[in-house]
Amino acid sequence: MTIALQSNLAASLGVQQLANAFRPAFEHLRILRNLIIPMPEGCAVRTARIDAVVVCETGIYLFEIKAWRNAFVYRKKSDQAPPRWFLRLQGCNRAREVKDPAWQGGRKTTQLRSLLPDDLRLQYFVLLPCEGVELEGVMPAAVITQQDLPYIARLVRNNGRTARSYPLLDAQAVERTVQRLLEIQGDLDLAEHLRNCRACTGPGMRASLPAPGWLSTNAIGLQ
Repeated sequence: MTIALQSNLAASLGVQQLANAFRPAFEHLRILRNLIIPMPEGCAVRTARIDAVVVCETGIYLFEIKAWRNAFVYRKKSDQAPPRWFLRLQGCNRAREVKDPAWQGGRKTTQLRSLLPDDLRLQYFVLLPCEGVELEGVMPAAVITQQDLPYIARLVRNNGRTARSYPLLDAQAVERTVQRLLEIQGDLDLAEHLRNCRACTGPGMRASLPAPGWLSTNAIGLQ
């Protein structure tokens, strides 16, 4: 039993779940996969990948999709340091520390916010689409499982239509927003992003990757 599905399979699964949840709630909907955006100067990696972007009437919703499965997900909080996140395979006592997915999603959202008009709603979630995932303890509201998606779709629809903090997007505005996102991506692609990731991965970072047996053959799901 592995603790992570191959990341491309998990991303495909997550995108399909997003489509199934959001299409009944929105008349105008576009979903982009693997949007690559430039990061500010000084960042360790020059680009960032957003696994899935939902553009609909109420705004833009970013989804960091994690390939974790058959595991308990929990975090340890400290007053002096950021929370530490762990996965524990079901049936095992040993836990594996992973990068904070909420921080990852927030960092990308902040950068994309700086590149978009202020009158667009922008929100992010961490989606855990695979089976056998359980969240332990108090988790950020942005961390969701596949069971939460229908509720999240209804929530963003109702909040967007009642709060009126941002204008609703008609079909043409949705398409314009998609085009703006593609303009931000420009000539960047997934292959270049992966090269950027490898370029900044030194021996110390390679040593911190999980040992064989904890992951399937593709470890990107833990990045």
